[in-house]
Parts: sequence; structure tokens; C-alpha cells
Amino acid sequence: MGASVDVDNPTRAQRAAAIEQLRDKLSDEVNSYCSDLDVWRFSVARQLDTEKAAVMINAWYEWRKQANVDELAVAQPDNENPVPCAVRGYGAVADANVTAGIGVDDAQLRLTRTLGGGCWHKRDRDGRPVYIERAGRHIIKDIPKTSSTSGLVEFHVLLQEFLTRTLLPECSQLAEQTVWQQVVVIDLAGVSLVALSHIPALNMLREMLVRDQMLYPERMYRTYVVNAPPVFVTAWKMIRSWLDPRVISKIRILGKDHAELLDQIPAHNLPSFLGGSCKCSHMPGGCVPSVPLGNYPDLPRSAYAHLRHQVLISYTEPRHSFVCETMPVSNGPTPMSSPLMGYAGWLGIKRDSPRNSAPTSPVPMRTQHVFVRFSTDRGRGMVVEVLWQPLGSDSDDGILVYPEALFEPQRAPVLLELEAPNRAGQLVVNWRVANFDEGQAPFPRPEEAQIPIQLEYSVDTEDELLTAFSLPPIKRS
Repeated sequence: MGASVDVDNPTRAQRAAAIEQLRDKLSDEVNSYCSDLDVWRFSVARQLDTEKAAVMINAWYEWRKQANVDELAVAQPDNENPVPCAVRGYGAVADANVTAGIGVDDAQLRLTRTLGGGCWHKRDRDGRPVYIERAGRHIIKDIPKTSSTSGLVEFHVLLQEFLTRTLLPECSQLAEQTVWQQVVVIDLAGVSLVALSHIPALNMLREMLVRDQMLYPERMYRTYVVNAPPVFVTAWKMIRSWLDPRVISKIRILGKDHAELLDQIPAHNLPSFLGGSCKCSHMPGGCVPSVPLGNYPDLPRSAYAHLRHQVLISYTEPRHSFVCETMPVSNGPTPMSSPLMGYAGWLGIKRDSPRNSAPTSPVPMRTQHVFVRFSTDRGRGMVVEVLWQPLGSDSDDGILVYPEALFEPQRAPVLLELEAPNRAGQLVVNWRVANFDEGQAPFPRPEEAQIPIQLEYSVDTEDELLTAFSLPPIKRS
């Protein structure tokens, strides 16, 4: 049968027949666990060879049970688990970067700091999720020092489970058809010959690729390797020897010409550094935050442990505002060693009352770039908006600095970057509890809605934030 069926374009009858033939080889236990899509994926991975596919799917089932894969803490709309990597443009979870929340372990943070940056970034033209990896920015020599091979594989499993359980169901709903594969973009800009020949890291990559093919077959629709330098040819000869022929057939090696990439992904969904028009300027790090690239502040766990202000909000009194004064700054860093006006901190103010209906008293602040850190202990998300108003203005309406955006600080702390006009004025940061029609998190039961939500936050100038945590300057593109 396999020789006569185009597995990429089977008829409905051919697909059903292949699924039935493989199910006949499986136990009742395995059959009850697997969906028809699971059975089809493994059939295709073995070119409809029923015997080989049965061996493969049985091994997959045993691995999932022994490793308790179904118990992994995967971020979904109905829980508060943190996202495993940066996310842009989905509804099941709000846009987010990886931050040092309670649910994020140190091993994941160490990996985030050595890997070049990964992000699920919107969808392709057919509604598939797009994953972008800035592999050229990996700190290759440090990966084996910060993670074991098993640790890297476990992290990859978490990524794949997030794709399978969270993103693909949403994409299927939006496309009004089953979406079961992703598009992967691997950006090699910045890669060196030394990185491509680092044997310990390559061994880890080989193990991850082998496991990925065995445990998550046919989850990849197409992989584009872009900005590939000439030296990649040698590494590719070795890497392709680890891959199944079918996987190899789905990989496109591109140089700096992104035309084929734009055929797959619309420009407004593709980052500008890959030839698209998207910048994701509402998020620190833009479309794909990268610690090695230094395009956003990599804050330690302590930066979120003791935020300066704590207030209570609720579903009946769902709003809170913070106001601070901005002052024009000259070129060069602004001295921040001394607090202003006797407050215990550059932006230190007293804790607000639980009512929180009015903005807090303004506190002088010299800044242009401002960072807001905030978290909540529960809830279904917070909507943030930031306004700026010049001093002496008679108008009650401010200039919109940051339009309303939904975040989920109940999963992990959120870090936002704002850019205020370099003039004397007032910056107003507004928070409110997400409405019924915002986000996909379930609304609380009546008894849960009576429990106040604790919002904790700090608002800092860029210089203060970088100085406090001994961070290098941010490299904005």
C-alpha cells in the first residue's frame, strides 16, 4: 500500500485504511490512548510500513507512560503554568518572555541564557504555528556546561508538548480545520566555524534530533535554515546523516534571500530581521528576545522577588494607576546613586490603599526608557496601558505611550519596556483586570471572584534597572 499512496496528499479512504491497518497491530491499551491523528503520524513516519510503525508507536507509548509526559506542567488557558519560551501572537496564552517566576526552574533559565533565543511567532499562510530559533547566536561552548544531554532533551519535550497541547488546538480552531504541524525557521546569522565544529554540543544536538524524530514524528511541516554561511555546508553533511530521508526532504537551506520564506509566512507575521515587517515593539527583545544578543535585560530571580509596590485589586474594583514625573535627560547615563525627595528608592512611594481607584502621588523621575516589572498571585490576566502628559497641559487626555495589551502575570512576572518623551511630564501606568472577552483563561467561580488579587510592581528607569542588577547596556536594533 505504501508504494501507491502519496502520504502528503492521501485520499480520505487511503488515510482511513492506513489508520485501520496500524490499529489492528496495536493493543487495546495503546489504541485507546492514541487519536487517529497519532496513528496517522506514525504511519507516515514509516512510509505506511505497518510493522515498523507499530514498533515505533509502542515505544512512544511506553516512553510517555514511564516519563509521565502527560503530567508535565504545560502552559494552557485553564492553568497558571509559565510558558517554556517566548510567545508572540497567540490567544491561548498572552505574549510573554521567559522570566524567573516560581514555576521556572534554574536549569531552564541557564539554557535560556546560552541558547540564542527561540520564539513561537504567529502563523504561516495556512495557519500553522511558526517557531523561530536564533541558532547563530547560541553560545555553543557553554551549552554542555549549563545542561546535560538529558536536560536539553527534557526542555525540548516541554516545548513540543506546549506546541501539541496549546498552540495547535488554537491554530486548528482559527483555521477551521486540523492543524497538526509547525513551521520552523532556524536563523544562522552570526554563527562561526568554531561553533559548527564543537563536538560536545553537536553530540547533544544529535541526541535531541534522534529523539525528536522518534517521539514527535511529522510535527514539522517545513524547516527553513536561513542566513546559512558557506561553512555550514560541512556541518550539514554531518547533521543530515542523523535525519530520516523524509525529514531531510522538508528542510530548505537558504542564504540571505528570504523570498521563499515570505512565500510561506506573510510579511506582517515575519520578523523584520528575516525580511518581514513585524517588530513586536511592545515586547522587550522584539520578535525574538535573545540573551546572547543582548536585546533585552536578562533579570535574575531576585529582580522579581521583592517588587516595590503591593496593592490589592478585585473583580469589583479592578483598576489601579501609578503616576511618576518624567524629566528631560541629556546624552549619556543619568546618575542614580542617590534617591530623590527622601524616598527609599528612585521611584519609591508608600504602599497604596486597597481601593486603588485614583493614581498615586507623582514622584520625580528622569528617564526616557522606563521598565515596569509586575506580577500577580492569581487572576486571569491584567491589561496594561501607559499614557504620558506634558506638564502644564490643560487637557485631561494623555499621549498614548503603550496601547492596551493583555498579559498573564499569574504565570510568571512580566517585564515591559516603555519609551516616554524626553520632556517634562507625567507618566501614567494603568492596570485593570481582564474582561470576560479578553484572553482565554476561564473566569473565576463566584467564590473565587471574591478573593482579592495582589498586584506587585516596580517602575524603574533603564539606568537604575541595569545598575541595580549589574547588567550590560541593551543592544536595540
